[in-house]
Amino acid sequence: METLEKKLNIAMVCDPIGNNKSGVVVSTRRFGKLLKERGHNVIFIGARSAEHKEHNYHDDLKTYRYRSLPVPKSGGWNLAFPTIKEMKKVFQEEKIDIVHIILPMSGAIVAILAAKALHIKIVAHSHSQPENLFMDMPKVMQLILGNLWNKYLAWVYSKAELLIYPSEMARALLDKLGRKNQPSLVISNGIDLKEFKPVAIGNFYERFNIPAGQVKLLFVGRLFPEKSVDTLIKAMPYIIEKNKNARVMLAGAGYMRLKLEKLANRLNVDEYVTFLGLISEEDKLLAYNASDIFVLPSLAELEGMVVLEAMACGKPIIVSDAKMSASRHFVDGNGFLFKAKDSQDLAYQVLKLVVDPDLRKKMGEISFEKIKQYDIRKSVDLLEKAYYSTLKRL
Repeated sequence: METLEKKLNIAMVCDPIGNNKSGVVVSTRRFGKLLKERGHNVIFIGARSAEHKEHNYHDDLKTYRYRSLPVPKSGGWNLAFPTIKEMKKVFQEEKIDIVHIILPMSGAIVAILAAKALHIKIVAHSHSQPENLFMDMPKVMQLILGNLWNKYLAWVYSKAELLIYPSEMARALLDKLGRKNQPSLVISNGIDLKEFKPVAIGNFYERFNIPAGQVKLLFVGRLFPEKSVDTLIKAMPYIIEKNKNARVMLAGAGYMRLKLEKLANRLNVDEYVTFLGLISEEDKLLAYNASDIFVLPSLAELEGMVVLEAMACGKPIIVSDAKMSASRHFVDGNGFLFKAKDSQDLAYQVLKLVVDPDLRKKMGEISFEKIKQYDIRKSVDLLEKAYYSTLKRL
């Protein structure tokens, strides 16, 4: 977006920035990088970790890091604990115009209090839902903690001049937590079409010891309860019974990996399941291109960036119809939905594509065409415009 407005100083508050590869961290990095390319000064506020012990630069963006505590079973998330004095000092020295709360963690609380004290405008992004946090707990605890979490989110959102949601489902789900008549906007996380695209896979199969010639299903994401990866593994016996030419590749890390490995072994499908582990961004692109079908069995997604990435690589998609997953809305002639947590229905939908290469090709082409509307540069246009309109609002 061409603009004659002054370039902005923006503080993005995301405690785990640079410490893991979750969707919210990846999205924050991408937005920060592209805003910098447009001439804005973007800084990150995050947590110290074993890998990042001091203030440093991440993606060439200055990152202020503070004392922290690790979050158990989080895949490398740390809670940042700056003081209000420290935060005010950074905001003043950097001449911050906008504080953008990415995640409502401990760092956000301090950033909000400091911003309010300095009369700096706040934008809050919706990247959190209770299902991401409490799904592996007993139902009663899920309800209690979910209600408490929503009350906390309501406090965070009430302090912002603008709320941003990654999907219409997220807005419908969470907009009620904001103030009455509070401005809100839907901005997709988007996808960098210059980065995610069809490419040659080189020796990917050889490096990961994957037999060539099989129809390969791919999952990308954290190995956490809400991702429901066990549903995909449980579908494999039904798939293999009908067609032994299928294999699933699981790209990602998480505390459930050992449990999932044992499940595959118990079901006698371990030879058809490849755990790729936590792979680099370069290998992730190759994994998409090395696959034939992308599968997301997740039960909770406020958007689902991995689906966008797979579509950009021209892949058909199979997504659960879970009511708390916005990813289901990406399925439109380019794949199939299946009943959430129903491994037999997942197998049935997968087999439609496994046995029909022409259908895979056709649906992959539809994915590739549909992804154009999710170009991240369009999202940055909207975000940039939102910043300026927020600053002008009394």
